[in-house]
Amino acid sequence: MDALTRPADVELRADLAVGDGLLEMLSGAMGALARRGSAAKNPGAEAVHRFRVGLRRLRSILSAFGEALPERERQALGDRLRAVAQRYGRVREWDVFLAQSVLPLRELLPQEETLVALERSARKARRLALPPGDTLRSNLLAIEAAIEEAPWLRRPAPDQAAVWDTTLVDHATRLLDQRHRRLRRRIKTVDLADPTAFHQLRIRVKKLRYPSELVKSLFDEDRVQKYLDRLIDLQDVMGRLNDARAGGELLRSLDVPPATQHLVTGWLARDTANGRDRFPSYARAFRRADPFWET
Repeated sequence: MDALTRPADVELRADLAVGDGLLEMLSGAMGALARRGSAAKNPGAEAVHRFRVGLRRLRSILSAFGEALPERERQALGDRLRAVAQRYGRVREWDVFLAQSVLPLRELLPQEETLVALERSARKARRLALPPGDTLRSNLLAIEAAIEEAPWLRRPAPDQAAVWDTTLVDHATRLLDQRHRRLRRRIKTVDLADPTAFHQLRIRVKKLRYPSELVKSLFDEDRVQKYLDRLIDLQDVMGRLNDARAGGELLRSLDVPPATQHLVTGWLARDTANGRDRFPSYARAFRRADPFWET
């Protein structure tokens, strides 16, 4: 196992250059991902979730260091990682639907037999959504091979050598400031009812959160945590809104009685209403957040 795949907790030093920081972050991300590579043919909800998060963090590194990497190769690897994550996307949606809708309703209404049938149908659909012939482990091995076959992740191209020598703190400061400003502008006017605008805003939140977490050891811990708390609150409320939308689609794909459809639809509508009520306050809190990278 080489420098990019050994398990490692990333604690970045202030004197690191971009190239060294890139290698350290990739090492930590690959190490964390390796711990999620279950060989089970029917991995549990937590294993799937953590594996997808690991892929997202790995993709965020490629995005954050776009200036230091060859565009075509970086884009190809990012697309490959996204494709792996998407293979488990529907599985994750079923997991969330079960955890946030079906099981809470069963607990509230233990005598409602139709909810037992709903859970059974949802779990069957979840099993059918698993990629045939794949495991998290087999996908991990393919990712490790792709990383191993990418020399451009270990040394810069001649026209990118100067970027690799740039101070990591300076690079991170410019990147975070740019993404922070874009998100502040977008969040002020977003229409939550517009699926495209909502999706794009979720992407911007993730594109700011994950790099912030990656470089947090370079900055003041208290300031970073206060900023991340507001950003995570924002991501969470948007995630719940998206989960409610996805839950409605999943529910419509199941053959369940109309009464059960109405019951779960009402539950999802409550989640949507709660999310939309909470979003403005979280958005304002983020817009007032203190950028931890500013001196």
